[in-house]
Amino acid sequence: MQEWERQLFGDHRDPREELSTIFGVDIPASGNVQPEALEWACGVVDVSVMSQVEAIKVLREAEPRLGLRSARYLVQRVFAATP
Repeated sequence: MQEWERQLFGDHRDPREELSTIFGVDIPASGNVQPEALEWACGVVDVSVMSQVEAIKVLREAEPRLGLRSARYLVQRVFAATP
């Protein structure tokens, strides 16, 4: 699907597919987020001072190819992984 089609009709891709392309790794058979993507996101996001919305903004600024759906997916995992 072209970028303009995603913007017009919504992005319904699996966020792990986009992360796979950006980070150059395969989608794990377990169905979880790619460890490389999660490690990168944990290094960029400071959950002690950021809300999830701020974290999404920071991730998308750090990696412009990251779509909103994938950024939201990553942030949910980062916040869930933090005690």
